[in-house]
Amino acid sequence: MAALWPEVIERSEARAGRPGRGCPASYGYSPRVLARAADFRSAVLYVVGGLYGNLQALLEIERMVGLETERATLIFNGDFHWFDAEPRWCADVERAVIRHEALRGNVESEAAGDDDLHGCGCAYPASVPDDDVDRSNQILARLRGAMREAETELPGLRARLAALPMHRVVQVGNARVGIVHGDAWSLAGWRFAHDALHGPDDEPLRRAFEQSAVDVFASSHTCLPGLRLFETQAGEGVVVNNGAAGMANFRGDRRGLITRIATLPVPAALACLRRYGTETAGVYIDALAVPFSTTAWDQRFDAVWPAGSPAAVSYRRRLVDGPDHSVDDALGRLVRAQCAATA
Repeated sequence: MAALWPEVIERSEARAGRPGRGCPASYGYSPRVLARAADFRSAVLYVVGGLYGNLQALLEIERMVGLETERATLIFNGDFHWFDAEPRWCADVERAVIRHEALRGNVESEAAGDDDLHGCGCAYPASVPDDDVDRSNQILARLRGAMREAETELPGLRARLAALPMHRVVQVGNARVGIVHGDAWSLAGWRFAHDALHGPDDEPLRRAFEQSAVDVFASSHTCLPGLRLFETQAGEGVVVNNGAAGMANFRGDRRGLITRIATLPVPAALACLRRYGTETAGVYIDALAVPFSTTAWDQRFDAVWPAGSPAAVSYRRRLVDGPDHSVDDALGRLVRAQCAATA
């Protein structure tokens, strides 16, 4: 795991025997892998991290795409599966995702395999309690079983997930956008978490822009949104973490959140969904709320994850009330003790 940050390596080595605290060495990479030609171009890019099986949210996101004045590309940057630990639901999510671009997150990577050594592969920091980590491993195990059953309907499902890339480079206007699941060093990295983004030691983050030659990093993984504008040698760089497209991101707000990166500002038809944003390299970077049908979502979630189940214990309250997180937290306007979300 030499490509990872020192604290990630130390955390993984200290708890190597506890699944969910570490991740495979294959998750690591250098920011320099992004210093390549763009994989594709788009005038409007929707980055959908952490859908977590919420098809109601995806229907709303596709409706939002239809309101754009230019053709938009939707890209999943991992963890589009999670709560869909039932064969038919899992197959429905997969059919919906394959219509678009996609990366794999730790959920897809671990669910596609058979090795239990790393559990969910989240590489959870110490701020996440062991009980939460154990429940995440139980959710992953149940999802893996559902995927095996779903392969009778969708042959090769797990192989397709395992073959998905860990990162993409997209050209949006004059901006080079690095799409990752975790951070600039690892698929399961936490250095793009909101508290790390706004921490005092930002020199490695600045170097990541230089090494990758990107103007924008777009991530998710940590399950809580964040955004920061950096001064770099080339001018400016932005890291934007959309948190979760498929569940609540802020206190008292049940809507999901996605990242929109575009050469045009948010159209009038979507302006009411904009939570915050910035501009760099001639592109607009905005966090858009996703107001999905909570009634339909609650019914499907509760049918698979009743009270007392691992997902209900870890997530049900967040799904209804939202996390202890605000826009001020996302933008670094508040100074808090380190926190992390179950992701």
